[in-house]
Amino acid sequence: MIPKFTPIDFSARRARVARSVANAGFDAYVGTRQASLHYLSGAFMPWRGAVIVTANGDSSFVYWAFDTSRVREEGKDVEIQSFMFSDFVKTVATRLRELGLGNGRIGIDLAHPGAAQIAPGMVTAAEYLELKQALPSARLENGVDLIDDVMLIKEPEELERLRVAAAVADIGFAAGRAAVRSGVTENSVAGAIEQAIRDNGSTWAWALTGGTEVGSGQRTGYLHGVTQQATDKLIGNREFVILDLHPMIDLYLADSSIPVFIGKPDAQQRKLIDCWEDVAMTMVEHMRPGRTIPEVVKKGLAVFERHGLSDYCLPVFGHGLGTCARTRPFINLHSQDEVQPNMVVALGTHLYMPTVGGMRLEFPLRVTEAAAEPLMKTPPKVHFV
Repeated sequence: MIPKFTPIDFSARRARVARSVANAGFDAYVGTRQASLHYLSGAFMPWRGAVIVTANGDSSFVYWAFDTSRVREEGKDVEIQSFMFSDFVKTVATRLRELGLGNGRIGIDLAHPGAAQIAPGMVTAAEYLELKQALPSARLENGVDLIDDVMLIKEPEELERLRVAAAVADIGFAAGRAAVRSGVTENSVAGAIEQAIRDNGSTWAWALTGGTEVGSGQRTGYLHGVTQQATDKLIGNREFVILDLHPMIDLYLADSSIPVFIGKPDAQQRKLIDCWEDVAMTMVEHMRPGRTIPEVVKKGLAVFERHGLSDYCLPVFGHGLGTCARTRPFINLHSQDEVQPNMVVALGTHLYMPTVGGMRLEFPLRVTEAAAEPLMKTPPKVHFV
């Protein structure tokens, strides 16, 4: 049973973004990412849309007509102009002109510096060119930080939701682990996970990487591989099993992956496990306020190096969590962020050796004033079946 959450003050949230826009010298922010739409509307918005926040505090939405009625009903005081078919950019440009910003400095969702992937909803090249043509006097610039700076540190109401999402991830992992045995399919295990998280309030299986992921045996060991969509492969004895699940509670995500091993590992598999667990503990220990993200990343890379397994690791160690899992801080050497209290991250550790197997950690953590607080109760270690 999902608890009754403390309501979010969306007006105050939009006002904070407006101040960010003004302080950066922009006239408006046009957000098209899932993260922005969910963060500022309070409604599930999977289709093409935009939120427009001006420096003087005006906020409005542009959204696909076939889903607009639902969002008006479920959103929190949202003003929406709908569009049909290919009129998305035209409608956004018209709204900006109505606001007197046809010649303004406009921040749009163009790129995430330091990100390994493209966040869902970034402006496409065609949309960018069309918007430039529609507003020839406007200055279109990358504006992702206009809202990312606000979303980086979580409000108490967000922490409530993220804690519950992590608790549902615990339930999903337990169901997946219980379903893992020799002779069952990956799809069967994924179904058990889905049943468990849906029964406990999850409303969406994050679709970016194939929803609930289950990979086993050699499918866990793709070199530098991070995607194992569940298949009809039978799980066998003495295999690693990757369970990667993404429950969503009131628009807030958990991103959870903790390895399972079925049977008794051989010497080479044991070596991988010892390294992976050493790195995972090192990352949790060093995710503390005052350190830069690259400093923390170097600690993890040094452990891989010490175990002689650097060729099989990934030099990325997670990402932020909130209304999307493609948000700052990106935990890699390119990050310009510093670890701060009330950041929430999916801390990652990746080790994949072809023909031997692999392990993935996606572990929700909240940074406190002094350390890193796990939001899941399941320990970040290999679980044996």
